[in-house]
Amino acid sequence: MTELSTHEILEELRAIAMARATDFMAVRDGGLEIRATDSLTPEQAAAIASIERSTGGLKVKFYDKLKALELLGKYLGLFETRAAWPDGQETNLLQAIVDATNKEVPTDDLPELQQAAAAGDDLVE
Repeated sequence: MTELSTHEILEELRAIAMARATDFMAVRDGGLEIRATDSLTPEQAAAIASIERSTGGLKVKFYDKLKALELLGKYLGLFETRAAWPDGQETNLLQAIVDATNKEVPTDDLPELQQAAAAGDDLVE
């Protein structure tokens, strides 16, 4: 069995992640035109999971582009929960959102926000 290198795996993921539907098909004169597989580059062909004939014609299934992007992003460290601002200060976006939602925001001076009516109050719109 041949061992795969990191480079080979990353190249395969890259091919899947960068594939576009327009690499394989085009809409012409109201119909769908599918490119012949022998005209595809090896990188384009790598994105195809399967091709089968169905009652409605050909069914082309592609590998999951978002999953390939996610795996590449994780490998490249793009989705770390902690990031550093240019000044070197570490941040945690999720924690910043949680902290911001725990604060009480005064709304008395905002006419757009009306206080909820108490039980028994008459409501006029």
